[in-house]
Amino acid sequence: MDYRRMSTEAKAAFLAERPRCELCTRPSVQVDHDHVSYEVRGALCRRCNSRLGSREAALRLPAGLFQSLAGDLHRALWRSGTVELEPYAGDFGYLGLTIEEYASRLRAVHERLVLPYAYWAPVTEDPAIRTRVWTKIGPLCDDAEAERHRARLVAAPAPCWVWVTREPDDGVNSPAPRSLVVAADSTEGARGLHQQLRGPVDMSRHEAKDRDFADLAVPVLLSQPLTAEQFRAAHWSDREQVPATDQELRELLLRYGYMADWLDLAVQIVLEDLGDDLPDARWAVPSRARHHWLVLFAHWRDRRAAPQAV
Repeated sequence: MDYRRMSTEAKAAFLAERPRCELCTRPSVQVDHDHVSYEVRGALCRRCNSRLGSREAALRLPAGLFQSLAGDLHRALWRSGTVELEPYAGDFGYLGLTIEEYASRLRAVHERLVLPYAYWAPVTEDPAIRTRVWTKIGPLCDDAEAERHRARLVAAPAPCWVWVTREPDDGVNSPAPRSLVVAADSTEGARGLHQQLRGPVDMSRHEAKDRDFADLAVPVLLSQPLTAEQFRAAHWSDREQVPATDQELRELLLRYGYMADWLDLAVQIVLEDLGDDLPDARWAVPSRARHHWLVLFAHWRDRRAAPQAV
C-alpha cells in the first residue's frame, strides 16, 4: 500500500482496524510508512512514530541537518566512538533489522561525515535557523582546527551564532550548515540581543490550550482510576512516581498543562464512555476524534451532567 495514495478516509479506516500502537500499545494516531519507498508498515502512536522516524533518519545523509534524535546518535559516535543501541532493540525489530545490522548501517553513514566546518551568522530579528545567512569556513584539517576557529569566533565582539559541523565529502557546496552539528555556541551578548530583537513571545495560544486542557481533559482523566500502565504510557517522564490519589494526579496534570499523550488517553476514555453517542459518527476513530477534542469533551461533559432518565 502506497502512503502517498491514501486518502484521509483510507488512513482513518486503517487506524480504526489497528487501534493500538504496534510498538507500545498506546492509541495509534499515525499511519507509519517507509520514507524511501512510501510503503505502509503499520499504525503507531505519535511518540513512537517520531522516534522511529529519527532512527531511520540516522541511516540517511540529510539534505540539511539531521533530525534531533538522529543527530544524537551520530554525536554520541563522534564524541566516544560508541553508541548504546540496546534500548532501541524493539524499534530495530519493527524495521526488520538486528542491532548489529542497524549499527553497521549507522557507522557506514557516520564514516562519511569526514569534513569539519565552522560557521557564523549575525543575530537578527528573525529567530528561524533556516533563514540565517551563514559565513562558512572550511573544509578544515581536523577537529582541533575547527575548535580553534570556534574559540576565535566566540571571542569576537559582534553578537553572532557559531556552529561547528561534520559534513560528507560529496561535492555539495552548501552555503548553510548541513548533516551534523557537533558544537553550537554564541558570542557574549548574542542571546540577550536575540531576545531583545525578537520581543516578547506571545504565549496566549499556549495558555488558552492549557486552560482548555484543564477545563475539559483533566476531568476526563480523573473520571476513572488509571492503571500504572496507562500512566506510564501517557506521561513523559519514566522517573516520576504514579500519583497515589486523584488530587495528586490533578496537581500533576495542571502543573504540566497540555500534553499530547495525555490528550490521546483522554480521547480513548471519552470514546469508550460515549460509544455511539458522538457528535459526529466519523469521530469514532481516535486519530480523527483528537482533532475535535474540544467539542468532543464538551459533549462528554454535557452528557454526564444531564439527568438520567428514570
